[in-house]
Amino acid sequence: MDRNEAYINLTDLISKGFLTAEMEFSDKSFVFKTITEKEFDLAKILSGSPDRADHTVRFNTYFLSLSLFSLDGHNVLIRRNEELPELFEFFQSFPDKFFGSMVESTSQLRDDSYEVIKYLEGFSYTNRSRRLWNILGGKFPNCEEFTGIPGSSCMGLNVHQESWISINKMLDDEEEYNRSFSLALLISSASNPKGSRRIRSQHDSSVKSSEDRRMKLAEIGYIDETKWSPDGWAAPVDTVDGLVSELERQMKGIKDKHDIFIEGYLRKLKENAENRVKEAKERIRQARIDSEEAFIEGSQRALTPEETRDMMKKRSKRIVSVRPEEQASQEDKDKFLSKIGNKVLTSRS
Repeated sequence: MDRNEAYINLTDLISKGFLTAEMEFSDKSFVFKTITEKEFDLAKILSGSPDRADHTVRFNTYFLSLSLFSLDGHNVLIRRNEELPELFEFFQSFPDKFFGSMVESTSQLRDDSYEVIKYLEGFSYTNRSRRLWNILGGKFPNCEEFTGIPGSSCMGLNVHQESWISINKMLDDEEEYNRSFSLALLISSASNPKGSRRIRSQHDSSVKSSEDRRMKLAEIGYIDETKWSPDGWAAPVDTVDGLVSELERQMKGIKDKHDIFIEGYLRKLKENAENRVKEAKERIRQARIDSEEAFIEGSQRALTPEETRDMMKKRSKRIVSVRPEEQASQEDKDKFLSKIGNKVLTSRS
């Protein structure tokens, strides 16, 4: 079932309260409708205790009686409460084969109505849905003025109508809140125009984001959750459906395998960085301790024999040996004197 067909069925389920299927038997024309949850519960109550041997037959008979919309053009909803015992006897007289076919047909019709529930939220955001809500004017959608079908109020609300009412009331509350919020900002702008503009910009951005999501959802009909698995590495986002699905999951905080991997990777990077900082701090601390131990200000002590030998070894590497004066040539003496010039050497006191 595609989006357009689903939206057509939702329009019938909300504005009329049911879907229909036609059957003929013994020159009689039957029009069956989808049964509401209220009618389904009533059939269970009327069929008696489940322990009864004929419980299944009784339930199916009441199920057909409450599913019947018209018989040979006669609307049975108008006086159904009074005619229900007669309808029960009427369906019990049918041959088993045709009786089974009618039960199967009405059950399939009910399954079809449940199949379009996944399109309900998207349908509720369409202009068609909001027009229906405005026309309803706060009344229940099963009232005869709205459905145009006499006796429709006896069916009770179906699950589509109940959910549709909840969504539209939420949208009404949201619109009222936005109007009140805009009025409050208008008043506050007189004393704090800059802050009011900033808050309005944030609010408008949030509203636009929500409206964009709803427009996309109304366009595609519903979000297909079966195309995504938390064990996957990434969700497909190359279509509008994929984009809306990913947005929905992000808003709900649902993570896929890729999200979990990235979170773990970032956590590991953070832990490694923290460990490196701790190691660096420890090295600095130890270096300061070693420095304090190596350089003790204002104190002196004698060198040990071992320290003396080590120092002399280090000094011996920097000593430059020269020839005694009596062994030096005249050329070496002249070179030495030219380096010193007229400097005077004095002893250190």
